[in-house]
Amino acid sequence: MRMGVEMHVFKFRPSSHSEDFTIIARYQDGEKAKRAYDALRKLIDYLREHEEKIDWSPDEAKIWINGNKIRFDVYTAGYLDDVESVMRTAANPDSVEWWTNYQQLEISVRVPHGLTPQAAMIVLDKEEAQAIRWLVENCGEPKVTELGDQDKWSWIYRGENIYSYNNDTLYLGFEFSLESRKNWLVEEVEDEDEWA
Repeated sequence: MRMGVEMHVFKFRPSSHSEDFTIIARYQDGEKAKRAYDALRKLIDYLREHEEKIDWSPDEAKIWINGNKIRFDVYTAGYLDDVESVMRTAANPDSVEWWTNYQQLEISVRVPHGLTPQAAMIVLDKEEAQAIRWLVENCGEPKVTELGDQDKWSWIYRGENIYSYNNDTLYLGFEFSLESRKNWLVEEVEDEDEWA
């Protein structure tokens, strides 16, 4: 009597220590970016075919190109040395940036018409003044839109996760809760033109 053997193949997902990683590489020109983009596509195809031992799924990796920039996103514990190596060796980038839980946000606040960021340090409460100072230092001067007796100041933020949707809080070196601040708004923005 012959006994059958059952085999099961398990594909492991990233550990609970995993996060969304984003790598953005900037090249001298679009031709070099395209060369690196094509090399990354080949790497993904290779990893998919050979089922390499990585903690992320090639099917879940996303790659975009725009002009001289490439963006790579995936959920992992950070095991992306092969990805960075391909980005670097395929076309010698001017810069490569790694981000954990990358966010692109539009952060806006309504203030009295004519107020300047410098005057806001005196007029607004301490936490709002600190938040505006942080935004100016990290995102530049605000875009100002006149709304009658108010102005709307807007900044675009790109970088590490600073905003929690769960508790409507910005983390700017201090916790800045927006729950009771109806003049503040944070929205996630996708640069569809940038990452088509």
